[in-house]
Amino acid sequence: MTAPLDGITVVDLTRNLAGPYATMVLGDLGARVIKVERPGTGDDTRAWTPPTWGSPPRSVLFDALNRNKESVTLDVDDPDDAAHLRALAARADVVVESNRAGALERRGLGFEQIRELNPRIVYVSISGFGSVGPDRDRPGYDAVVQAASGVMSINGEPGRMPSRVGPSIVDQGTGMWAALGVLAALRRRDADGEAQHVETSLYETGVSWVGYQTSNYLASGTVPGPQGSRHSQSAPYEGFATRDGHLLIATLNDALFRRLCTAIGREDLADDDRYRTNPDRVARRDELAAQIAAVLTGDDTAAWEARLREHGVPCSAVRSLDEVATDPQTAALGLLRDYDHPDVEGMRLVDHPLTYNGTRSFRHDWPPGLGEHTGAVLGEDGHSVNDR
Repeated sequence: MTAPLDGITVVDLTRNLAGPYATMVLGDLGARVIKVERPGTGDDTRAWTPPTWGSPPRSVLFDALNRNKESVTLDVDDPDDAAHLRALAARADVVVESNRAGALERRGLGFEQIRELNPRIVYVSISGFGSVGPDRDRPGYDAVVQAASGVMSINGEPGRMPSRVGPSIVDQGTGMWAALGVLAALRRRDADGEAQHVETSLYETGVSWVGYQTSNYLASGTVPGPQGSRHSQSAPYEGFATRDGHLLIATLNDALFRRLCTAIGREDLADDDRYRTNPDRVARRDELAAQIAAVLTGDDTAAWEARLREHGVPCSAVRSLDEVATDPQTAALGLLRDYDHPDVEGMRLVDHPLTYNGTRSFRHDWPPGLGEHTGAVLGEDGHSVNDR
């Protein structure tokens, strides 16, 4: 199958997480991604250790976000290097950047300046808080924006300090939106030939992630708070302790609630008028949860999970990442890909999460060393490494 983005060239001027995640997705889809890094240090995440792997040691975090890319080192403050970068942008289809507002414009590398060189360019700008408004110059990082956007306010246990969501959902979510924006903009460009400027930010992503909770507030005037593992609008929908671990149970309707009651030997709860409907159960979730919890502590997680699944009750053991990595379902889906890296024995990375006619990803190049492709890429424009 031909890669969806075969023939598309992306110049990647991003660093850290959101931008590199976006360009990695584009690389997975077959685009050629040229990652431009600072000479000497490169992307900040090259220094985000431990852990490391290989010899010389490499940042696992950098490698997890930068497969299927070529690395070129250029100093945008050097006039000659900036000229090389403009030459790259002039022949590219996409430029993705995540710099402070105005930083690239001052160097002749902003959207309007690149559009003069390349009238069909798709130019993507990723920022912390957007390009307008009082916070436009505010630096944004995943945890900061989880706090600023309200994501943290509904995460954690009631009465305790709100918690950051473990995965970098704002960074990676922004990367997903940026990649989606590239696909939409390429389609629009191919239809009308016009350059496209796509903008997104961590803050916009964070606010979008709490979209229905915000709508609940706008409708009711009630400010949502942390719910732990619970769902604010359904019960029982939460984690329970078992004899040896924890089990998440999700009963989203009355029929599933009755199945749960049958599975745990408490059919009387399903017939109790206090728990007849979901609104009834939400109103009395604490007392209902206590009765269910008293039963579940009597057996192991695996036994309860098997029993509930036999009865068609949505549930899962709360599993650790080592269990996920070795799970037969992970293997069946091919979610972990091996890379035969010359310096890292046993390199495995989580692969692209979509398949296209059964194909999961279209390029399988290991993450590049700093500046590994500088000479080859600049040579395409008639320059040598010594010209830098």
